[in-house]
Amino acid sequence: MIMENKNENQASLPFANMESAVSHAPLGTQKGQGLDTPCRIHIHSRRHRLTDPDGISAKAAIDGIVIAGILPDDTAKQIKEITFSQEKIPKSEIEETIIELIEKET
Repeated sequence: MIMENKNENQASLPFANMESAVSHAPLGTQKGQGLDTPCRIHIHSRRHRLTDPDGISAKAAIDGIVIAGILPDDTAKQIKEITFSQEKIPKSEIEETIIELIEKET
C-alpha cells in the first residue's frame, strides 16, 4: 500500500506501509522448523568502531527469531543465557552481526 505524505511544510514523498497483517496464530507450530529445547544465544558484532559494552542490543533480533518460528518464545524458560562479544574490523571489511543459537543440553 503506497500512501502520500500530506504535510504542507515538506515535500510530499510516497512511503510504503511495511507492517504485515496481524495474526494471533503461532508461527512455529510445524515440527522441525524451530528449536524445542532451551538454548543459549550469542551475539557477535564485527564493527568498524566498537561500542560501549552495553551498547549492543539484541531485542529486535530476538523478536525476529521468535516471529520467524525458530524459537517458540523469548522467555527465560526458552532462552537460558544471552552473551555478547565484538571485534573491531578494518573499514575495508563489511560490518556484520553473527547470531548463534546453541541448544542447551538438559
